[in-house]
Amino acid sequence: MISLDYLVHVGALIFLIAYLVRDQILLRALIVIGTIFYITYYLLMPEPLWSALAWNSLFVLINCVMIFLIYADRAKFSMSEDEEKLFGLFNTLSPGEFRKLMKISEWVVAEEKILITKLDEVPDKLYFILEGHAEINRINKKFNIGPGVFIGELAFLTKNTATADVNLMRHSKSICWETNRLMGLLTRNPQMKIAFDALLNKDLAAKLADD
Repeated sequence: MISLDYLVHVGALIFLIAYLVRDQILLRALIVIGTIFYITYYLLMPEPLWSALAWNSLFVLINCVMIFLIYADRAKFSMSEDEEKLFGLFNTLSPGEFRKLMKISEWVVAEEKILITKLDEVPDKLYFILEGHAEINRINKKFNIGPGVFIGELAFLTKNTATADVNLMRHSKSICWETNRLMGLLTRNPQMKIAFDALLNKDLAAKLADD
């Protein structure tokens, strides 16, 4: 029994180190290792503690699943050239969050001028111009904007109508999301919503500074 006590001490020491680590994968991996020492201790006792063994085995399983999910969220996936360029611009999103965003997106390549938002109407899509530019038509002002900007972000954030007619110009490349699907995705993923809102706010701030 005296020799078995070392298993408890080693496991506890590993737990202590784990609680000093910020990285979630490393923290959970250390917890798994520490728990295995406890499982070994419970198993080698003269009368194995089956309840403790069962619960600690479950803790190991849950942490292994979470390690896989966190790794999958961080891991980059195969991207097209356009997706890689977009991912570089959407730098507040993790690879996993970006992957979710791409699943509900639609690429738009303008072979001719396309009206994408209309004055005083609520846009049903949010656009991001990757290449080319858009033409903004307000009551007393007309100008071009892009690339690397959102179109319809103010209406998306405030649920208000568009403040201008906006045309995606010929040969421009954009990606868009249906606002209802995008809002649903962000609502289900609060951390992702914070990251995406940061992109929209940064875009708004840059436009206000240009004005």
